[in-house]
Amino acid sequence: MPSSTLNDLVDAYTQVGTRNQAILEAFVLIVKRFQQQGIAFIVLKGADVISRLYGVRGARPISDVDLLVHESDLPAIDRLLRDFGFTQQIDGNPSYASSERDLSLDLITTIWYLDRQRLADVWSRAMTRPFGATTICCLDTADLLIYLTAYTVIHRGHLSVSFVHDMKLLIEKEPPDWPAVIARIQQARLRAPLHHGLNHVRKIFPSIAIPDTVRELLAPLNRNEHMLAWFFRKLVTTEPLPEIGHLLLFMTQPGLTKISWLAQRLYPSSVFLSYRYGSTERTRPWRIILLRWYHLAKAGLTLSGPVLRRLITPSRLSS
Repeated sequence: MPSSTLNDLVDAYTQVGTRNQAILEAFVLIVKRFQQQGIAFIVLKGADVISRLYGVRGARPISDVDLLVHESDLPAIDRLLRDFGFTQQIDGNPSYASSERDLSLDLITTIWYLDRQRLADVWSRAMTRPFGATTICCLDTADLLIYLTAYTVIHRGHLSVSFVHDMKLLIEKEPPDWPAVIARIQQARLRAPLHHGLNHVRKIFPSIAIPDTVRELLAPLNRNEHMLAWFFRKLVTTEPLPEIGHLLLFMTQPGLTKISWLAQRLYPSSVFLSYRYGSTERTRPWRIILLRWYHLAKAGLTLSGPVLRRLITPSRLSS
Protein backbone atom coordinates (compact mmCIF):
# COMPACT_ATOMS: atom_id res chain seq x y z
CA MET A 1 0.00 0.00 0.00
CA PRO A 2 1.47 3.42 -0.96
CA SER A 3 2.53 5.53 2.01
CA SER A 4 0.26 8.37 0.88
CA THR A 5 -2.77 6.07 1.00
CA LEU A 6 -1.78 4.79 4.43
CA ASN A 7 -1.36 8.34 5.68
CA ASP A 8 -4.80 9.25 4.33
CA LEU A 9 -6.35 6.28 6.15
CA VAL A 10 -4.61 7.22 9.40
CA ASP A 11 -5.76 10.82 9.05
CA ALA A 12 -9.35 9.73 8.38
CA TYR A 13 -9.33 7.35 11.34
CA THR A 14 -7.91 10.06 13.60
CA GLN A 15 -10.50 12.61 12.49
CA VAL A 16 -13.39 10.18 13.00
CA GLY A 17 -12.04 9.11 16.37
CA THR A 18 -11.60 12.69 17.57
CA ARG A 19 -15.08 13.63 16.42
CA ASN A 20 -16.67 10.56 18.01
CA GLN A 21 -14.84 11.11 21.27
CA ALA A 22 -16.10 14.69 21.47
CA ILE A 23 -19.69 13.57 20.84
CA LEU A 24 -19.59 10.74 23.37
CA GLU A 25 -17.88 12.80 26.08
CA ALA A 26 -20.45 15.56 25.67
CA PHE A 27 -23.21 12.95 25.81
CA VAL A 28 -21.89 11.57 29.12
CA LEU A 29 -22.67 14.96 30.70
CA ILE A 30 -26.23 14.77 29.39
CA VAL A 31 -26.58 11.20 30.67
CA LYS A 32 -25.64 12.32 34.18
CA ARG A 33 -28.21 15.13 34.04
CA PHE A 34 -30.90 12.72 32.85
CA GLN A 35 -30.06 10.32 35.65
CA GLN A 36 -30.18 13.10 38.23
CA GLN A 37 -33.66 14.03 37.00
CA GLY A 38 -34.86 10.40 36.85
CA ILE A 39 -35.36 10.54 33.07
CA ALA A 40 -35.28 7.09 31.47
CA PHE A 41 -33.79 6.61 28.00
CA ILE A 42 -32.45 3.94 25.67
CA VAL A 43 -29.49 4.75 23.42
CA LEU A 44 -30.03 3.69 19.81
CA LYS A 45 -27.96 3.13 16.68
CA GLY A 46 -24.45 4.56 16.31
CA ALA A 47 -23.80 5.92 19.79
CA ASP A 48 -24.65 2.51 21.23
CA VAL A 49 -22.95 0.43 18.54
CA ILE A 50 -19.59 2.27 18.44
CA SER A 51 -18.95 1.90 22.17
CA ARG A 52 -20.64 -1.48 22.54
CA LEU A 53 -19.22 -3.43 19.59
CA TYR A 54 -16.19 -1.71 18.09
CA GLY A 55 -14.09 -0.84 21.10
CA VAL A 56 -12.23 1.86 19.17
CA ARG A 57 -13.85 5.20 18.50
CA GLY A 58 -12.40 5.82 15.05
CA ALA A 59 -13.75 2.67 13.42
CA ARG A 60 -17.20 4.02 12.61
CA PRO A 61 -18.43 7.62 12.31
CA ILE A 62 -21.42 8.91 14.26
CA SER A 63 -23.11 12.25 13.65
CA ASP A 64 -25.56 12.50 16.53
CA VAL A 65 -27.06 10.56 19.43
CA ASP A 66 -30.46 8.88 19.03
CA LEU A 67 -32.53 8.22 22.13
CA LEU A 68 -35.77 6.41 22.84
CA VAL A 69 -37.58 8.24 25.65
CA HIS A 70 -41.02 8.28 27.25
CA GLU A 71 -43.40 10.85 25.80
CA SER A 72 -44.33 11.97 29.33
CA ASP A 73 -40.69 13.01 29.88
CA LEU A 74 -40.49 15.34 26.87
CA PRO A 75 -41.33 18.55 28.82
CA ALA A 76 -38.68 17.78 31.45
CA ILE A 77 -36.14 16.91 28.73
CA ASP A 78 -36.91 20.16 26.93
CA ARG A 79 -36.30 22.22 30.07
CA LEU A 80 -33.13 20.33 30.95
CA LEU A 81 -31.59 20.64 27.49
CA ARG A 82 -32.47 24.31 27.12
CA ASP A 83 -30.92 25.03 30.52
CA PHE A 84 -27.84 23.17 29.29
CA GLY A 85 -27.49 25.43 26.23
CA PHE A 86 -29.28 23.33 23.62
CA THR A 87 -31.71 24.75 21.08
CA GLN A 88 -34.59 22.86 19.53
CA GLN A 89 -34.16 21.99 15.86
CA ILE A 90 -36.81 21.82 13.17
CA ASP A 91 -37.29 18.11 12.48
CA GLY A 92 -39.98 15.44 12.45
CA ASN A 93 -39.04 14.39 16.00
CA PRO A 94 -37.93 16.35 19.04
CA SER A 95 -34.37 17.27 18.15
CA TYR A 96 -31.82 19.44 19.96
CA ALA A 97 -28.35 20.73 19.17
CA SER A 98 -25.60 22.56 21.03
CA SER A 99 -22.90 24.25 18.94
CA GLU A 100 -20.89 24.83 22.11
CA ARG A 101 -20.80 21.12 22.92
CA ASP A 102 -20.85 19.98 19.26
CA LEU A 103 -23.63 17.53 20.10
CA SER A 104 -27.01 16.80 18.52
CA LEU A 105 -29.73 14.68 20.12
CA ASP A 106 -32.60 13.10 18.20
CA LEU A 107 -35.45 11.82 20.38
CA ILE A 108 -38.18 9.32 19.56
CA THR A 109 -40.99 8.05 21.78
CA THR A 110 -42.15 5.11 19.65
CA ILE A 111 -40.64 2.52 17.31
CA TRP A 112 -42.76 2.39 14.18
CA TYR A 113 -43.16 -1.39 13.99
CA LEU A 114 -44.15 -1.87 17.66
CA ASP A 115 -47.53 -1.41 19.33
CA ARG A 116 -47.77 -0.02 22.85
CA GLN A 117 -47.44 -3.38 24.62
CA ARG A 118 -44.45 -4.54 22.58
CA LEU A 119 -42.78 -1.15 23.06
CA ALA A 120 -43.22 -1.63 26.82
CA ASP A 121 -41.62 -5.06 26.44
CA VAL A 122 -38.60 -3.45 24.76
CA TRP A 123 -38.25 -1.09 27.72
CA SER A 124 -38.48 -3.97 30.19
CA ARG A 125 -35.77 -5.95 28.34
CA ALA A 126 -33.34 -3.03 28.01
CA MET A 127 -29.80 -3.67 29.21
CA THR A 128 -27.67 -1.44 31.43
CA ARG A 129 -23.98 -1.23 30.62
CA PRO A 130 -20.95 0.96 31.40
CA PHE A 131 -20.52 4.04 29.24
CA GLY A 132 -17.51 6.19 29.96
CA ALA A 133 -17.75 7.41 33.54
CA THR A 134 -21.41 6.43 33.84
CA THR A 135 -23.92 3.82 32.64
CA ILE A 136 -26.57 3.79 29.92
CA CYS A 137 -29.55 1.68 28.89
CA CYS A 138 -29.50 0.04 25.48
CA LEU A 139 -31.53 -2.49 23.51
CA ASP A 140 -31.02 -6.14 24.31
CA THR A 141 -29.24 -8.18 21.64
CA ALA A 142 -32.31 -9.50 19.82
CA ASP A 143 -34.03 -6.10 19.82
CA LEU A 144 -30.86 -4.41 18.59
CA LEU A 145 -30.44 -6.89 15.74
CA ILE A 146 -34.04 -6.35 14.65
CA TYR A 147 -33.93 -2.56 15.03
CA LEU A 148 -30.65 -2.11 13.13
CA THR A 149 -31.82 -4.32 10.27
CA ALA A 150 -35.33 -2.89 10.01
CA TYR A 151 -34.02 0.68 10.19
CA THR A 152 -31.39 0.00 7.51
CA VAL A 153 -33.68 -1.87 5.12
CA ILE A 154 -36.88 0.17 5.54
CA HIS A 155 -35.98 3.64 6.80
CA ARG A 156 -32.71 4.08 4.92
CA GLY A 157 -33.38 1.64 2.09
CA HIS A 158 -29.65 1.14 1.70
CA LEU A 159 -27.47 -1.87 2.56
CA SER A 160 -24.47 0.14 3.73
CA VAL A 161 -21.03 -1.17 4.60
CA SER A 162 -21.40 0.08 8.17
CA PHE A 163 -24.62 -1.93 8.61
CA VAL A 164 -22.93 -5.15 7.51
CA HIS A 165 -20.02 -4.64 9.90
CA ASP A 166 -22.35 -3.67 12.75
CA MET A 167 -24.25 -6.91 12.27
CA LYS A 168 -21.10 -9.00 11.97
CA LEU A 169 -19.73 -7.66 15.25
CA LEU A 170 -23.07 -7.94 17.03
CA ILE A 171 -23.52 -11.59 16.06
CA GLU A 172 -19.90 -12.43 16.92
CA LYS A 173 -19.74 -10.60 20.23
CA GLU A 174 -23.30 -11.13 21.45
CA PRO A 175 -24.60 -14.39 19.90
CA PRO A 176 -28.36 -13.80 19.56
CA ASP A 177 -31.10 -15.99 20.98
CA TRP A 178 -32.37 -16.84 17.51
CA PRO A 179 -35.74 -18.29 18.60
CA ALA A 180 -36.42 -14.98 20.40
CA VAL A 181 -35.31 -13.05 17.31
CA ILE A 182 -37.66 -15.04 15.07
CA ALA A 183 -40.59 -14.68 17.47
CA ARG A 184 -40.17 -10.89 17.74
CA ILE A 185 -39.74 -10.51 13.97
CA GLN A 186 -42.97 -12.40 13.36
CA GLN A 187 -44.84 -10.39 16.01
CA ALA A 188 -43.68 -7.14 14.41
CA ARG A 189 -44.51 -8.38 10.89
CA LEU A 190 -40.97 -7.74 9.68
CA ARG A 191 -40.29 -11.06 7.98
CA ALA A 192 -39.53 -9.67 4.50
CA PRO A 193 -37.18 -6.82 5.48
CA LEU A 194 -35.30 -8.94 8.03
CA HIS A 195 -34.96 -11.78 5.54
CA HIS A 196 -33.54 -9.35 3.00
CA GLY A 197 -31.12 -7.70 5.42
CA LEU A 198 -29.84 -10.92 6.99
CA ASN A 199 -29.42 -12.54 3.57
CA HIS A 200 -27.22 -9.64 2.52
CA VAL A 201 -25.07 -9.93 5.66
CA ARG A 202 -24.68 -13.66 5.04
CA LYS A 203 -23.75 -12.97 1.40
CA ILE A 204 -20.94 -10.60 2.43
CA PHE A 205 -19.76 -12.80 5.31
CA PRO A 206 -20.66 -16.41 4.35
CA SER A 207 -19.21 -17.84 7.57
CA ILE A 208 -21.23 -15.58 9.88
CA ALA A 209 -23.27 -17.47 12.47
CA ILE A 210 -26.73 -16.86 11.02
CA PRO A 211 -28.30 -20.35 10.99
CA ASP A 212 -29.83 -21.57 7.74
CA THR A 213 -32.97 -22.35 9.71
CA VAL A 214 -33.36 -18.64 10.55
CA ARG A 215 -33.38 -17.63 6.91
CA GLU A 216 -35.71 -20.50 6.08
CA LEU A 217 -38.17 -19.43 8.80
CA LEU A 218 -38.11 -15.86 7.47
CA ALA A 219 -38.52 -16.83 3.81
CA PRO A 220 -41.68 -15.56 2.06
CA LEU A 221 -44.78 -17.63 2.78
CA ASN A 222 -47.48 -16.05 0.66
CA ARG A 223 -48.02 -13.89 -2.38
CA ASN A 224 -47.76 -10.58 -0.51
CA GLU A 225 -44.48 -11.58 1.12
CA HIS A 226 -43.06 -12.76 -2.20
CA MET A 227 -43.98 -9.41 -3.72
CA LEU A 228 -42.37 -7.51 -0.85
CA ALA A 229 -39.25 -9.64 -1.14
CA TRP A 230 -39.05 -8.81 -4.85
CA PHE A 231 -39.36 -5.06 -4.15
CA PHE A 232 -36.63 -5.24 -1.51
CA ARG A 233 -34.29 -7.08 -3.89
CA LYS A 234 -34.87 -4.41 -6.50
CA LEU A 235 -34.95 -1.27 -4.38
CA VAL A 236 -32.81 -1.92 -1.31
CA THR A 237 -29.27 -2.55 -2.50
CA THR A 238 -25.75 -1.34 -1.87
CA GLU A 239 -26.55 1.64 -4.10
CA PRO A 240 -28.60 4.23 -2.15
CA LEU A 241 -31.85 5.55 -3.57
CA PRO A 242 -32.57 8.92 -1.89
CA GLU A 243 -35.91 9.22 -0.04
CA ILE A 244 -36.88 5.60 -0.80
CA GLY A 245 -37.60 5.04 2.90
CA HIS A 246 -40.96 6.82 2.69
CA LEU A 247 -42.17 4.40 0.03
CA LEU A 248 -40.85 1.38 1.92
CA LEU A 249 -42.49 2.48 5.17
CA PHE A 250 -45.80 2.66 3.32
CA MET A 251 -45.33 -0.69 1.59
CA THR A 252 -44.50 -2.52 4.83
CA GLN A 253 -47.59 -1.34 6.69
CA PRO A 254 -49.86 -4.36 7.23
CA GLY A 255 -53.26 -4.47 5.51
CA LEU A 256 -55.56 -1.52 6.06
CA THR A 257 -52.97 0.12 8.30
CA LYS A 258 -51.59 1.58 5.06
CA ILE A 259 -54.62 3.88 4.90
CA SER A 260 -54.21 5.25 8.43
CA TRP A 261 -50.44 5.59 7.90
CA LEU A 262 -51.01 7.64 4.75
CA ALA A 263 -53.67 9.75 6.47
CA GLN A 264 -51.26 10.60 9.27
CA ARG A 265 -48.73 11.84 6.70
CA LEU A 266 -51.31 13.91 4.85
CA TYR A 267 -53.02 15.24 8.00
CA PRO A 268 -50.28 15.28 10.67
CA SER A 269 -50.90 16.30 14.26
CA SER A 270 -50.21 19.84 15.47
CA VAL A 271 -47.40 18.44 17.63
CA PHE A 272 -45.69 16.94 14.56
CA LEU A 273 -46.17 20.20 12.64
CA SER A 274 -44.47 22.15 15.41
CA TYR A 275 -41.49 19.78 15.41
CA ARG A 276 -41.27 19.63 11.63
CA TYR A 277 -42.00 23.22 10.68
CA GLY A 278 -41.68 25.27 13.87
CA SER A 279 -44.11 26.30 16.59
CA THR A 280 -45.26 29.40 14.68
CA GLU A 281 -46.96 27.16 12.13
CA ARG A 282 -49.49 25.97 14.73
CA THR A 283 -51.45 29.16 14.05
CA ARG A 284 -51.65 28.36 10.31
CA PRO A 285 -52.08 24.56 10.16
CA TRP A 286 -53.94 24.44 6.83
CA ARG A 287 -51.36 26.59 5.11
CA ILE A 288 -48.53 24.30 6.16
CA ILE A 289 -50.57 21.17 5.37
CA LEU A 290 -51.18 22.41 1.82
CA LEU A 291 -47.47 23.16 1.45
CA ARG A 292 -46.75 19.71 2.83
CA TRP A 293 -49.03 18.08 0.25
CA TYR A 294 -47.22 20.00 -2.48
CA HIS A 295 -43.78 18.94 -1.28
CA LEU A 296 -44.86 15.32 -0.78
CA ALA A 297 -46.32 15.18 -4.30
CA LYS A 298 -43.19 16.76 -5.75
CA ALA A 299 -40.95 14.32 -3.86
CA GLY A 300 -43.10 11.40 -5.02
CA LEU A 301 -42.81 12.45 -8.66
CA THR A 302 -39.06 12.95 -8.30
CA LEU A 303 -38.69 9.50 -6.74
CA SER A 304 -40.90 7.71 -9.26
CA GLY A 305 -38.33 7.87 -12.08
CA PRO A 306 -35.41 6.30 -10.16
CA VAL A 307 -37.75 3.69 -8.64
CA LEU A 308 -39.12 2.70 -12.05
CA ARG A 309 -35.61 2.43 -13.49
CA ARG A 310 -34.52 0.28 -10.56
CA LEU A 311 -37.57 -1.98 -10.91
CA ILE A 312 -37.03 -2.66 -14.61
CA THR A 313 -33.29 -3.24 -14.24
CA PRO A 314 -32.51 -6.96 -14.74
CA SER A 315 -32.14 -8.78 -11.43
CA ARG A 316 -28.57 -9.79 -12.16
CA LEU A 317 -27.58 -6.12 -11.82
CA SER A 318 -29.26 -5.68 -8.46
CA SER A 319 -27.27 -6.18 -5.23
